[in-house]
Amino acid sequence: MQGCMNISGQPATSLLDSVLNAQSTQVEMGVNLLKKANDLQKQQGAALVDMLEQSVPPPANDFHLDVYA
Repeated sequence: MQGCMNISGQPATSLLDSVLNAQSTQVEMGVNLLKKANDLQKQQGAALVDMLEQSVPPPANDFHLDVYA
């Protein structure tokens, strides 16, 4: 008489394999989350640079500043 029978035909997964798979999945999720956050930060940075560039008046062609007293 056998102590354990596998009816599904697939090898039994050990508890250690399950824990390692769960940890690997959590690491992958964390990496993907950080990548998304990094992409979002890059997009926000580019938008901020564009906004700052648009808020500054273009330089005068003659590079003189007119001052009135």
